[in-house]
Amino acid sequence: SSETSIDSPLPVDGAEVSAQVPILRYARSFDLGGRIGGFQLVVPYAFINVELTGTRINRNIDGIGDVTAIFISNIYGAPALSRQEFAAWTPEEYLTGAISLTMPTGDYDPNRLINPGKNRWAIKPQLAWGTPIDRATWVTVNGAIELHQDNDDYFGGRTLAQKPLVTIDAHYSRNLNKAVWLSADAIWAVGGETRIAGVDQDNQQNTLRLGVSGSMNFSPTDAVSRAVTRTVARESHTPQATTFQVNYSKAW
Repeated sequence: SSETSIDSPLPVDGAEVSAQVPILRYARSFDLGGRIGGFQLVVPYAFINVELTGTRINRNIDGIGDVTAIFISNIYGAPALSRQEFAAWTPEEYLTGAISLTMPTGDYDPNRLINPGKNRWAIKPQLAWGTPIDRATWVTVNGAIELHQDNDDYFGGRTLAQKPLVTIDAHYSRNLNKAVWLSADAIWAVGGETRIAGVDQDNQQNTLRLGVSGSMNFSPTDAVSRAVTRTVARESHTPQATTFQVNYSKAW
C-alpha cells in the first residue's frame, strides 16, 4: 500500500496504489568449495489497483513481473554440512555474498505509468553479515547496491535513467524455541534519483523503514513467516509505504 508504482523508487503524484504480489521462489543450496552456495529463481505476479486522489479514476492492472535470478556464495562462517553435521553444528559469525540479476520479462506497456514489469535489466551485488550473541539471538546486517539499465521505452516514449540505489538493512532476531523466531527490522535506502528524457527528477531517496518479522516451523521442512514494514522517515517527495508479507516455505 503506497503512493508509488510497483517499481518503488518511482513516485506517482496524487496516486494511491495497492499491490498484491504472489511470488514463486525456487531455491537450491549446494556445496561450493566446502562452503554453502546457492541459486534462487524468483517469479512474481502482480495485482495492482490505482486510484487518483480526489477523483473517481480507478484502474486495475494484472500481470507477471520481472524474473530475478540470484547466485549466493558464503565467504566464511557457513560450511557445507550434512544433515548429521548440521544437527551438531554451533552457529558462528558469517559473511555471505550474492548477486541478483533482474530480467525485463514482465508485463509492460509504455502507455501505462504503472506496470508489473520495469522493461530494464538490473543487477544487485549484496553482502550479508551476521553474528550470534548467544545460541538464541542474532544480529545481522545486509548491504546492497542496485544498478539499472536505462528504460528506452518509458511512459510517453521517453528514456528513463536511474542512479544506483543503496540499501542497508539490519535485524535483531531471537529464537523463542526450536520452531519460532521473531525479529526487529530496519531498512534504509539512499540514492536512486531518476532522469526522464534527460531531465533530473530531483527525487533521490533517503528513506528509513522499520518493521517486525517472524517465522514458525510446523515441521522440520515446513515454515510460515510474516513481515510488516512502514516508512518512518523520508524526503518530502518520497512515497509513504506499508508492506506486509506472508511466506510459506517447503524444503526437500
